[in-house]
Amino acid sequence: MGYSQDASEWAGVCGTSRQGEEVRSERGQAVREWYAIRSKPKKEATTATFLRHAGIEVYLPQIRVRKPASSSVGLEPFFPGYLFCRVDSSGPELSRVNYTPGVLYVLGYGNEPSPVPETLIAALQHRLNGKGSPYPTLKAGERVVITAGPLRGIEAIFAGHLSGNGRVQVLIQLLKRQCRTEVHLSQVRRVEQAVGKVLSVAS
Repeated sequence: MGYSQDASEWAGVCGTSRQGEEVRSERGQAVREWYAIRSKPKKEATTATFLRHAGIEVYLPQIRVRKPASSSVGLEPFFPGYLFCRVDSSGPELSRVNYTPGVLYVLGYGNEPSPVPETLIAALQHRLNGKGSPYPTLKAGERVVITAGPLRGIEAIFAGHLSGNGRVQVLIQLLKRQCRTEVHLSQVRRVEQAVGKVLSVAS
């Protein structure tokens, strides 16, 4: 157990960069900050439970995902393999985190843990808003329009969810055939009143 060698691993996941040194209060005492934890694969929720039992404040962002070939909806991690804990790194809490079952390491630089900005955690909590997903709930067969990327503006048919990190499959009309392609759920929106056929990429 320990710290990752380079917190740019987390920067690559959520788009953050390294922050300054540990934040301290006016009296020079360390304050509680958020840290990103790498968990064992598919063990995020179990790890979060163990951490809570150890008295650690935990945040595990989750989204509701419709399971493939099923009408049921389940919760999956918003960042597969990651969760957050809020601790005072100058005290014993961080050691308890490192030795908690399911924890691989706390992200950091060298031998020092690297705090995650409070604004990032607040933004995640606000975005998810307790509903479990920041994205629209779509069903197979619904018409959508792609809003970003090389297929922007093309109408498609929603085919289903592929993973908990937001990858979905849609059908587009290509050379008079329906072709499957993958996009992120944030790149599509429901077409409330579609008229006519799905737009073709090529006639």
